Amino acid sequence: MDELFDDIMHKALSKGATDIHLKCTDKLVIRLRVMGRLEDVTDLEADKGEKLMNYLKYRSMINVNYKMTPQTGAFHYTSGDHTWFLRISYLPGLDFKSIVIRILNNHDPITLDDLSPLTEFTAFLEDICARTSGLFLVSGATGSGKSTTLYAMLDALIAQGGRNIVTLEDPIEMVKEHCLQIEMNESLGISYQSSLKQILRHDPDIIMIGEIRDEKTAQLAITCSLTGHLVLSTIHASTAALVMKRLLNLGVNATDIEDVLIGVASQKIKYDRENGKVIILPEILTRQDILSYIRHQPYEYQTFHISARHLVAEGCPEYLLRDELDGCE
Repeated sequence: MDELFDDIMHKALSKGATDIHLKCTDKLVIRLRVMGRLEDVTDLEADKGEKLMNYLKYRSMINVNYKMTPQTGAFHYTSGDHTWFLRISYLPGLDFKSIVIRILNNHDPITLDDLSPLTEFTAFLEDICARTSGLFLVSGATGSGKSTTLYAMLDALIAQGGRNIVTLEDPIEMVKEHCLQIEMNESLGISYQSSLKQILRHDPDIIMIGEIRDEKTAQLAITCSLTGHLVLSTIHASTAALVMKRLLNLGVNATDIEDVLIGVASQKIKYDRENGKVIILPEILTRQDILSYIRHQPYEYQTFHISARHLVAEGCPEYLLRDELDGCE
């Protein structure tokens, strides 16, 4: 199975794929997500496909005894002098089994300037990195570049020097030599909740939390921000404005949001296939926008629509941004 998986990974990496899809029914169908679209790669016999899936579950520490239970795992794949971090999602159905492999670090390090041609977005992120405390959140759909943005910010913070940076990740997507990185493992009792409490005793200046996913994590992120730390994290919400509603739904009170939330970015990925480019389309809520929202005051912020207009002015093809230019968000 090692040789078969090496061949699949080679094809995925050579095409710049972000995900590998495997679906097993009466045969195994393998597809790659390249520039946002799924491309067929090959089919394998069902018995060989079953062996490949068991191989992937074993390597990613997924329990092979629970065949009808959705599970998530991860493992590192090394080829030559490079290591890739793979997140494995296993989903069984009545007449199929499916595995999706997310290739988490399938690109070179990206700077803040590389993220987007929008100078407003770069300046906004640079301002967040200059802060010494507060909570900054990035939202967006799966695969919208949230982690890429956080890692670019970490690189900028590392370059500034003089601050102790601790990350809590599930899993670690990219190794940073000048950060203390902790990988979550619920089966071993390593959770966001237990780890956040412990790292506050480790004299951190900056804390990066992979994802705010429940009430406990949200409250701990607020507590870390209130006690003088700069906290960076992601959260699931489709727009920047909905991030604040999401925080309220997670039990964070409006006063705490007003006290600690220093900025919100929501992202969409646009694929310029003709030029082989990936473009991040951002939506931005500044500190002042957040205060106006919480205080029920009128405010105007940089929506996807406004960012799309600015991107077109910078030379981005209009057809890539048709939905946002038409105001459909």
